[in-house]
Amino acid sequence: MENRRRVTEEDLLITEALIAQSYGQLKQSVVQAPSRALRSVGQTAREHPFATAAIAVVAGVAVYGIIKMITSRTSVQKPEGRSRVTMQKDTSGLNLMKEMLPMIIPLVSPYILGYIQKYLGNIQSGERD
Repeated sequence: MENRRRVTEEDLLITEALIAQSYGQLKQSVVQAPSRALRSVGQTAREHPFATAAIAVVAGVAVYGIIKMITSRTSVQKPEGRSRVTMQKDTSGLNLMKEMLPMIIPLVSPYILGYIQKYLGNIQSGERD
């Protein structure tokens, strides 16, 4: 049998302090995780404005489609002589664009303006991509 050192009160205090320090670091990491993730997303958006705008548009269209499916009308009064399917075909594409354009412009315009501003700044400073 091996000779083992006895655990002293000092060993327990040191272990307790190390556990408390580790727990504090874990807590700090958990608190900082959302801001780090958002910082990463913001940096990606600045580096790739068109891709970000395209993703925002696709996400907006998807959310719009989901909301439209959830809140779809169950009863539509049709004018005489026209079927419900014909009415939907006549208005669906045009109404979708009319409704989506005002939602898309505020999302996309800051990225486009930022890109143009950066491009013009590069031209003025003599740098070109």
